[in-house]
Amino acid sequence: MDRELGTPFAKLSRTDYSLPDGYYHQQSLTGAFLFTKYASQMRYVMKKLYFLILLASMAVFLVTGCADKTADPTDVTDNATEDTTEDVKKATEDKKEEVAKAAEEAKAAEEAKAAEVAKAAEVAKAAEVAKAAEVAKATEVAKAAEVAKAEEVKKEEAVAAVQKQEVAKEEAEIAVEQDADKSIEAPKAVTIISAPPEETDTAVNEMELVYFDYDKSAISPAFAEIIQKNYEWIAENPDVQIQLEGHCDERGTNEYNLALGERRAKAVFDHLVSLGANPSQFSMVSFGEERPAASGSNDVAWGKNRRVEFTRL
Repeated sequence: MDRELGTPFAKLSRTDYSLPDGYYHQQSLTGAFLFTKYASQMRYVMKKLYFLILLASMAVFLVTGCADKTADPTDVTDNATEDTTEDVKKATEDKKEEVAKAAEEAKAAEEAKAAEVAKAAEVAKAAEVAKAAEVAKATEVAKAAEVAKAEEVKKEEAVAAVQKQEVAKEEAEIAVEQDADKSIEAPKAVTIISAPPEETDTAVNEMELVYFDYDKSAISPAFAEIIQKNYEWIAENPDVQIQLEGHCDERGTNEYNLALGERRAKAVFDHLVSLGANPSQFSMVSFGEERPAASGSNDVAWGKNRRVEFTRL
């Protein structure tokens, strides 16, 4: 075949115009056939070769892997150990984190509990302070009430003592009067009477009035001097008959004021007698509240109405 094919291929290298028609056409078909045939064979061979290479590669891979597993068992152990160590390390770290988290939570709980205890202590302390303040205030109020009560009792005792002194003084004056009555016979004109309001007398302008405190018949030192001046005029005019008129303000009943006016006139009379006046020169009368010197319901009017006047009969 090669010899047959050699000549035409050699002839193709040169130009031969003497060849019969269709020669090149025939030769081209033959070459194409041969090329197709060789190409099919080459593909087959290449497939076989590729398959063999694939098998060889797989064999080498399998042999190498088995050799690695068989030759170095320590590597597997080391890898397993490393994996185990990493797991243990990770578990340890996780446990540490859990322990730290639990410690933080416990610390936060303790701090919260301590804060609650401190707050409760502050509330209790504030309650104790408030209670102590209330007790102190109640003690002060009670003490002030006791002091006020003691002062009131003291005041009442002082008033009682003054009244007792006044009673003792009046008793002493009555005793002196009784002693004087034994030696000097009092005239009938000395009898105290309650004069009607329409009865009028002539006031002695030369003698001043004697005024008294509320609901009192005692003579104060200031008006004792006035009685002394009036006595001097009376001593210089022994022929003049003097009437002592007792008066009161509008407060109180008529009966009480008549009696109070009588005591005031009697107090002035006793004082005049103690100075040396002649009892027969005087007479006494009580008008109570019936003849006020000033009209009105106030301290000024009441002060002017509590009096004893010296009138000429």
